[in-house]
Amino acid sequence: MKKNTFIKGQRQPTPLGGVETAAKIMSLMKMNMANTIIGDIAEKDEKLAIEIQENMFLFDSLAKIDDRSIQKILQKTPNDQLAVALKSSSKTVQDKLYKNMSKRAKKRLSDDMDMLGDLRASDIELAQKNITRTARKMADTGEIILEIKR
Repeated sequence: MKKNTFIKGQRQPTPLGGVETAAKIMSLMKMNMANTIIGDIAEKDEKLAIEIQENMFLFDSLAKIDDRSIQKILQKTPNDQLAVALKSSSKTVQDKLYKNMSKRAKKRLSDDMDMLGDLRASDIELAQKNITRTARKMADTGEIILEIKR
């Protein structure tokens, strides 16, 4: 059996967490600083930048942004896509979105969700990603603020 040998004063590299860890760190930064860093990453590796962005702002993060921004996101989100995205989302996210809808819109969405039946996890995930992409695009153009309340 080979022994690990350590040279005094030298440290072994520590593996770090990858995309998810980078996204968590970036989520703690001010949005403009995070966007600058994402832009720098995109210049070298656009796919990596997109992957980090998708992990920075997850669908569950919607529960933590301001009501006005939620209302604007809802205006740009097709009802059928919203129904799929909410089908297996947390009660916290559902409550946040319902709170920002009219009674009639809530009823229609609830009916749509009831008619969906069982869905594949991949379909739900895709609908959720589409909504978070829309939110990020809106934030990039200044329409909304995605600053998460801590």
